[in-house]
Amino acid sequence: MTHFPLRRAVVGLAMGLSLVACNDDRLHNICANHPELCQDLVDDGWCRYERTDVIRARFYLKQEGSDRHKYELMSKLEDYLRCIERSTHIEYKYAKERKSSRVEGMLAAGAELERLDEQTRGSQDPYLLIWHWTNNTNEQARQQFLALAGTQALEEPALQLALGGIYAKTDPKRAIQVMEHGLSLYRAGDEVDTRLLTSLSTLHMGQKQYQEAYLWGKVSTAFQEGSDLSVKRFGLYHTLSKGELATLDARAEELVEQIKAGAYRP
Repeated sequence: MTHFPLRRAVVGLAMGLSLVACNDDRLHNICANHPELCQDLVDDGWCRYERTDVIRARFYLKQEGSDRHKYELMSKLEDYLRCIERSTHIEYKYAKERKSSRVEGMLAAGAELERLDEQTRGSQDPYLLIWHWTNNTNEQARQQFLALAGTQALEEPALQLALGGIYAKTDPKRAIQVMEHGLSLYRAGDEVDTRLLTSLSTLHMGQKQYQEAYLWGKVSTAFQEGSDLSVKRFGLYHTLSKGELATLDARAEELVEQIKAGAYRP
């Protein structure tokens, strides 16, 4: 299945904890009280974190069968399948003739994902609209998602990232505005999706706005451990003086602090 831009949106855990007591979503308790949520996914040490995420997502969906919980389970199933395919060296679509507990878990997860994919094709949830556009090339879902632009329904950074990604090819200036708005939606302590930052750098580069491209590239490095911005990359297109670099570096530090504090405003 095609990877889609909302996979790392963190919704399930927070939603689940609002529904159940904090101890009820421990893996041991879930599997003891609801064995049907666990039995088809073998615990053999492989893909343990992904397996746990799937089981918890199943549990939250069982507690409240909302479309958002269905999306979260679909996302976790996709992660699990990707991990199992790596560990078995077998793609899901070629696994049906193989027999092992790990492959059986792969088949169960794949069947569940296909069922949920089919079940949610008429959903108006924005996360699912993007899912069906990117995974199924569903143009109606794309249009329905675009129709939500500017509404409260898309007031989340992950959804603004997806919206900006749609605009990027046809209206890069609008895409930049959308990405910057997405950054303004973060609150202090939130985990920042660095794709918003790298996308801003790339979009400005495409518009030949080299100082802005450098600025946002520099900001992105502050949120990525072990990453370093190569000034040479920008030197291929535009020479930045030492004075310009110093000014941009200082501005980048200000933006980083604003974003971390949840105080960034375009």
